[in-house]
Amino acid sequence: MIEWKLRSILRKIRSKNPQKRYEAISRLFQYKQQDDLEIQIDVLKDAIKIAASKFPDRVDNWDYPSYYLIDFVCDFPRPEIVDGLLKYFDDFDIQAKERAVEFLLTSEDEEIFYFLEEKIIDLMQKDDFDIPTSQLSTYPILVKGILDKTLDKLSSNQYKFDLYELILSFNYSGHEIGFKKEVILPFLLEDYRNEKKEYLKFDSDYSTKFVYTAWKGSYFAVRNRMKLLIQLMEYYYTPEVGSELESAQYFKDPFLRTIALLICMSKNLPYEQSTLLGCATHIESAYLTYWELVERKLEHLYPLDDRKQAHLAKSTLFFAIIEDTWENDEQILFPEDIRIEGKVETKNTYGDPMRYYLMSFSEDGTRYVGWVGGFTVKDDDNTADLYNETYTDFIKLDSASIEEHKRDFFVKKEEENLENESYIYFESSPKIRNIAWFLLFPLIGKWLRIVFGNYDSLLLTILFTLVVGLLFIYEITKNKNRKISISGQQLVKQDGSTQQNIGLQNIKKVEHTKKHIIVYDQSNEIALKFPLRWTRYEQFYQHMKAHTDHLENPPFIQT
Repeated sequence: MIEWKLRSILRKIRSKNPQKRYEAISRLFQYKQQDDLEIQIDVLKDAIKIAASKFPDRVDNWDYPSYYLIDFVCDFPRPEIVDGLLKYFDDFDIQAKERAVEFLLTSEDEEIFYFLEEKIIDLMQKDDFDIPTSQLSTYPILVKGILDKTLDKLSSNQYKFDLYELILSFNYSGHEIGFKKEVILPFLLEDYRNEKKEYLKFDSDYSTKFVYTAWKGSYFAVRNRMKLLIQLMEYYYTPEVGSELESAQYFKDPFLRTIALLICMSKNLPYEQSTLLGCATHIESAYLTYWELVERKLEHLYPLDDRKQAHLAKSTLFFAIIEDTWENDEQILFPEDIRIEGKVETKNTYGDPMRYYLMSFSEDGTRYVGWVGGFTVKDDDNTADLYNETYTDFIKLDSASIEEHKRDFFVKKEEENLENESYIYFESSPKIRNIAWFLLFPLIGKWLRIVFGNYDSLLLTILFTLVVGLLFIYEITKNKNRKISISGQQLVKQDGSTQQNIGLQNIKKVEHTKKHIIVYDQSNEIALKFPLRWTRYEQFYQHMKAHTDHLENPPFIQT
C-alpha cells in the first residue's frame, strides 16, 4: 500500500541525517509526479502536522521539507486538507505558507479569504513573502483589503512592483478606478522616471534579434516593469502623465510603444497613423495591437482589416518558435523573414471550417516550413479567432513542392485525429469499498495475536481470512470492468459489458449529488449517471474543464 510507503517518508523527512531527508523529499517528489494518486486522508493530515513541526537546520537549497510536504498535500483538494492548512498555518516555514496561500485561494470561501487577508498582511510586515499576484488578481475585494493596509510598502523595493501588480488588477476589475490616486500617483511617476532611465540604456540599440538572442533576461525585467508602470498610467492620468505617454509612443520597443499608443488613443491624446501602422505590422506587437483595440472597442481603427490574418499568422509563428525553445531550455532559435506560402481549408472534429496557413521562415540561413492555424472561419472569413495548433517540424521548404507540403499536412492531421479519437486522456475506476479495509485491519490483529502466542481461534481466523479475501477478490473483479473515461472527444461510462458515451460537445451540464455524478445532454436529458465514488471528483472536474473550455458552447460543470 502506498500509505505505508508515505508513512516511511514522513518518518525520514524529519531525520537529523541530511541524506535521509534528501531521499525522503526525492521519493515524495516522485509520488507527486504520478497521476490519479489515491491516498487515505489520515496520511495527508499527518503530513500537514509534520510540515508544521520543527526540522533540523537547513543544509542546502533542496532542504525545504515543510514546503515539499505542503506542496504534496495541496494536490488533494479536500475539506480536511483545507482545515489542516488553516489550523497549522502559523507553524509552516515561509515557503510552505506561500504554497498554502496559493491553494487556499482556490477555495473562493469568504471566511478563508478573511483569514488570508490577515495572514498576507502580517507576512508582508515580517517576512520576505512572495505575493501570489496572479492568483490574487482574480479576487478584487481581497486585493483591496490587502492594499488598504500595505500601500506604505510602495516605498520598499521588496514589494513595490508586486503592489503595482495588485493595484493594476484592482483598477482593471472596475471596482474603483483611480484607487487611492493621491497616494499612488507620486510613487508611480517617480518610479516610472527612474525605470525609464534604465530602459533608455537599451533604446538606441533596440532590435528584436538582440532582445531574444542576446539581451534576454536582463532586458525583459526592464521591459516588464516599464510595461506595468505604463499600464497604470491609464488609471492615474494627469496632464503630467499624458506627457510621459506621448513621449513613450516613440520608444523603439514595440510592446511599450503599443501600450502607450493605445492609452493615448483611449484618452484622445494625439498620435500618428504611422505609429499605429507600425505597431500593427511589427512581428512583436501585431497580436497585441489588434486584440487590445478589440478589447477597447476601437477595432474600427485597426489599419489592416483586410490583411489581419496574414500579419497575425506571422506574429503567431514567431512566438510559437521562440516560446518552444524557451520551454525546452534549448538554444534560442530566431525566425526571420517569415512569409506566407499558401493556405489550406479543412474542418475540425466538430465539422466547423478551419483555415491553416503554410508559412516559411529563415533560421541560421536555412528556410523551413511552419503551419499556423486553425482560424475558425465559420462565421467570419477574415476572423482573428484562432484555435492554436501552430507548429514547425523544421522541414526544409525546398525539400518538397508547396502542394507536397500541403499533402503532408493533411496526412499528419489525419494521423493525429485518429490518435486523438482513441487516446484516453482520463480514466478512473471505483476503489475498493471502505468496508473491505475496515475488515482487513481486525484480521491483521487476529493473525498478530496468533503469531505472538496470544489466545485466538485459528479456525475462526482462517474462516475470517477467507471471507475478507473473497470480498477483496469480488471488489477487484467487479471494479476492473467499471470505469469512467475521457477518450478522444467522448465521455465514456463502462459498467461490465455495458458501455455508454456522449460527445463532449453534446454535454450541456455536469452536476453531482452526495452519491452520483449526472451528465446532461443539450436537450437537458440525463445522458450518463454514475456513482461519485467511481472517481475523485476534483480530478474529474479538472479534466472535463480542460477538454471542454475550448468549445464554442462549453458545458456548465458544477464545482
